[in-house]
Amino acid sequence: MTFFKLLHTNLDKHYIAYEVEIPGNSSKNVPAITRASPQNQSLLTAVTKGSILPLRISQIAGFFPIPIHPRRNGANSSAALELPANFSLLTTPSAWWTLVLIGLTFFPIFSFQAEAERFADYSVAFELLGRNTFRTITILWTVLGNGCPFLARVDVILQRRRFLRFWTNFQEMLRQFDVKLGGINTLSPTKFGSSLKKKLIAHVLLNFAAVSIGMYGGLMFAFQYDGRIDIYIMGILQDGFGMLLAALQVFGFTLMIFFLMVYNHCLAVILNNLEKKGEQNRDNVIENVIKLYKLVDDQVHEFNGIFNYKMVLEVLYNFMSILFYGYFLMLFSKMGDVFLLLINVVNCLFLLIWFVWFGKECSEVAGKSREIGRKLAYLGFGGNDTMQFVSVQKIGAQDNTNYWKRWDDRFAIGYIQSCPLTIETSIFDVNLKLLLSIFAAISTYLVIIVQFQSVDRS
Repeated sequence: MTFFKLLHTNLDKHYIAYEVEIPGNSSKNVPAITRASPQNQSLLTAVTKGSILPLRISQIAGFFPIPIHPRRNGANSSAALELPANFSLLTTPSAWWTLVLIGLTFFPIFSFQAEAERFADYSVAFELLGRNTFRTITILWTVLGNGCPFLARVDVILQRRRFLRFWTNFQEMLRQFDVKLGGINTLSPTKFGSSLKKKLIAHVLLNFAAVSIGMYGGLMFAFQYDGRIDIYIMGILQDGFGMLLAALQVFGFTLMIFFLMVYNHCLAVILNNLEKKGEQNRDNVIENVIKLYKLVDDQVHEFNGIFNYKMVLEVLYNFMSILFYGYFLMLFSKMGDVFLLLINVVNCLFLLIWFVWFGKECSEVAGKSREIGRKLAYLGFGGNDTMQFVSVQKIGAQDNTNYWKRWDDRFAIGYIQSCPLTIETSIFDVNLKLLLSIFAAISTYLVIIVQFQSVDRS
């Protein structure tokens, strides 16, 4: 990976020739784009509208401490979004909420003694089912189930200013796509924005249903305790706070999935331009494709940097959650408790759905990037300089006009082919192959737990 990162750095000086020049840093200085009809609005407008929901969801879940200011844009009243360049954590409600959730992760420390006494009373129900195994699993879950949300929220607090720069660059990428495409984007931004919104609404509703069922089952178990009143209250508080953190954690992937869907749409637009037939100048097409691809390339590298630790923590948390629910599936099936068994099935199923969705979006980014490189390798020009596909070896035998420019094109194409876009962390690459490895590891650990449980007669 170090070689590829070095190659990416060295190629910046070659890539710089393909940057789209838009004067100024403010949208006021951007060249005017013809106002599109509601049926064919700009990509920037469609995505900005669609971004309000995932940002709000992340804010409510405690993963976005930055204030959000929805506003109206001029006479067309299209929804827009403003994130302040500077803000104070002490005067921002969303930041306070994030800090409150960080504080809740420490509650098990204060309720440890009460939890130990409650476990002694509960453990009667697990007699001969491996009480020591149950105790070990629950302690491990308490540590990771609170540790991962704690570290994830600390990370978003520390990354807040970096995210603001990332957001500015993200909007600039969309604006430059609109400028380069000039209103001829055949993949309707309006339809994409609508699809984006529908998927996220379905994501919220399904999660809300699953979370409601999970919280009901968990709190019902806590309310059944009939011991000392102080332990009863502490137990309800601990289970309630734990359920709240778990409920909000399921939205940890939401904002990342939003950005990945936008990147996939942008790559699909590039592929669509490459696949167009007709009277198109080959050199112009390649130059435009490289300009657009560089915008997405820079964004994906920035995405990997800002969400590095967040992705690691989310993958670790979901790995442990599925393992935890898998253990209780086996436990409740032995106990014959059908209701709690079904609750764990629902929780496990929805975790898998969002986990697979995230991995699928990551894999599609890499897949479309490779497809762009493959098509560029065989993109040639005929005698009349119209678009057609020919072998890459024949390109050098064509007309030598703008020879050096075409050589730079081939150098940039070589980079695209050798370094496809990858969603990665400092530890692993994120794709569907990673999920297969995780599922295999979960199965292995469940087998080990069953073996321990078989010899644990406590």
